Amino acid sequence: MPKARILIVDDEKNIVRSLTGILVDEGYEVAKTGDGIEALEIIQTDPPDLVLLDIWLPGMDGIEVLKTVKAYHPDIEVLIMSGHGTIDTAVKATKLGAQDFIEKPFSLDRITQSIQDVLSNKRSSTGEEKLTPFSKELPLCFESMVEVRKAVKDFSLNMKPVLMHGESGTGKEFIAQAIHKQSNKSDRPFVKINCSFRQARAIHSLLFKRPEKGLKNTSPSNEAGEEKVIYLSNIDSLSKGLQEKLAEALNSNGSSSEDPHLELIPIRIFASSTRDWAILSEKGQFHPALLDAFKSSTLLVPPLRDYAVSIPAMVKDYLAESRKTQNASIPEIGEDALAALCRYSWPENVKELRTVLNKLILTGANQKKITAQDLPSEIWQPKIEIKNIDQAGSLHEAELIWEKHFIIHHLKRNNWDIKKTCRALSTEEKQLKEKIERHSIGILDPGKDNNGYRHPQRTLKRSVVLCGSGLHSGIKTGLILQPMPPGSGIIFGDISSGKTVPARLENVLSTDYATRLQKGQASVGTIEHIMAVLHMYRITNLLIKIGDEAPVMDGSAKDFCDLIEDGEFEDQDGFYDEIVIDKSYKFGSMEKGGPYISIEPSDSFSVSYHMEYPEPIGIQDYTFEFKGGESFKKEIAPARTFGFMEEMAQLTKMGYASGGKLDNFILLGDKKVLNTKLRFKDEFPRHKILDILGDFYLLGKPIRGRIKAYKSGHTQNIGLLKNIQENLLQKN
Repeated sequence: MPKARILIVDDEKNIVRSLTGILVDEGYEVAKTGDGIEALEIIQTDPPDLVLLDIWLPGMDGIEVLKTVKAYHPDIEVLIMSGHGTIDTAVKATKLGAQDFIEKPFSLDRITQSIQDVLSNKRSSTGEEKLTPFSKELPLCFESMVEVRKAVKDFSLNMKPVLMHGESGTGKEFIAQAIHKQSNKSDRPFVKINCSFRQARAIHSLLFKRPEKGLKNTSPSNEAGEEKVIYLSNIDSLSKGLQEKLAEALNSNGSSSEDPHLELIPIRIFASSTRDWAILSEKGQFHPALLDAFKSSTLLVPPLRDYAVSIPAMVKDYLAESRKTQNASIPEIGEDALAALCRYSWPENVKELRTVLNKLILTGANQKKITAQDLPSEIWQPKIEIKNIDQAGSLHEAELIWEKHFIIHHLKRNNWDIKKTCRALSTEEKQLKEKIERHSIGILDPGKDNNGYRHPQRTLKRSVVLCGSGLHSGIKTGLILQPMPPGSGIIFGDISSGKTVPARLENVLSTDYATRLQKGQASVGTIEHIMAVLHMYRITNLLIKIGDEAPVMDGSAKDFCDLIEDGEFEDQDGFYDEIVIDKSYKFGSMEKGGPYISIEPSDSFSVSYHMEYPEPIGIQDYTFEFKGGESFKKEIAPARTFGFMEEMAQLTKMGYASGGKLDNFILLGDKKVLNTKLRFKDEFPRHKILDILGDFYLLGKPIRGRIKAYKSGHTQNIGLLKNIQENLLQKN
């Protein structure tokens, strides 16, 4: 029997090294990665038997990885590992399909025993190390393909080998499964092998029997327990030697009395490739005899764009099924979103559609309806790029792509003014509006004065992850930043429940030592540092998946700057207008010597902070003039949280600052800094400015004005923001 294959998904190198060593010694085949998204790619291309999965991971957190694995590979067993496990997390992981929850630090004996128990139970329940469950019905996406439906019916009547060709993500494996489940051997295991990833020796051992020495080869056993069907994806990656041997075995119907080494183990072979095997054969890269073995049973699977008319039915069916299986509140999808999905070219086909729908399910928990603007920007409003034209499936599709971007281009040039755009294009207003509606183009309000205060909306090009600990909770935490379409705003999403809290002033719950948001049962605290970075980098649309509290990192915002830059900026087609302060606003009273903050009109944005603290701080001032993200990264982002020794002791008694360590804040006492060297001589007022910048982004847009703060904190910041909202924003 082949070795069981285990995938370790953990970013702690020492743990991975120890686990790998012990599991290899135990006879398992081990793969490893420290990234959640990469783990899903590995699982998709070459599914393992078992996954050892940590909760906090770069790329995607462990709970989301678990959800995705169980949605598409329910046969794969998962063991969850966590250094900060809670009963709630353990229960949630178990409900989602994890077989065990192991808290770190764990003994190697404990984890190896758990692995052994899970794999033993799996084999005893399935009779095979890898049995893939699926429906006997052909998936909905193939119902509209007459040729595919006919092939499934015909190929299920015999046990001939089948070769399928089609673009990546077209669902070749689903078709193979449908054929198998309609055959008279449907109760036999269906084993998947990715020829691009498996070693030749391992593939050989799964395909060919090894005759016992000194004995004549006997005929293949007909016992159902020894029979299986094998699906070879990327068959063109097989070595020439294996291709030749497989061709000879298939052409001799799987057995040979003359050469016992050619006796096949599987009772049927399915194979697939994304490349044209006829061309490969002409180039000598695909054995002609192997191509000949499949000559009477080959199938071309068309791309999703060729049957876009079926997409609305597919999407509605998928969402309805998800409501049943996940027992969750999933919104309906609007007609504008369905139209956008139908227009898109789907370079990754059904696989990409499924990924998009899963993301909509995760991010739309609090919505009533999924609209076009909830879709990724490349779908509802793709950019003008040559590659989009290349992906067009027909001349008509190419013309539509060009027309849409031609209209967007001229709308931008004319400041989104419909009448001006009509004159520029020599077209009637009615005709232009019809085309704008057909292409789901969002129109900005051209009536507002630009004056340099209008800017393109911005998100990230890709998801990024950062792990750390919460300052007040002390619990290991982290955050995942995911791009969002124009108009989304900044949204915090609870990793466990999926519920969301928009980063808006009306959702502020408290300002005790940090800013905390809450909406319904979802809440998140200590958001000011990450919000300051988004504010200064002008990120307007982003989903922040997080736990109860943002990680404190080293007490500053510099790690968040690096994280945002790693995700890379992507300017979007939508625009926003800065909030321009029209008169002076204030909160607090400077006359009484108490905390005070004000803002007044200015042609730029700046923050001045004055503080009066006991030694070693004393009286300090600092003024920050915003000149772009780099000025913020250099002057403000590195400034760290600080606290006095007696203050920290009191906070700990009150249940705060449980995560305060000597390396994540500046500790003050006995009139000196006790634990570190200052990064700036005026680091303290700079940090106060950092908090102001974070709180002020709760208005949803950058502000143009001059802020002056005197001994203020989060409470005063929020008070001034409410004043601005009530007297300026609501009037407009």
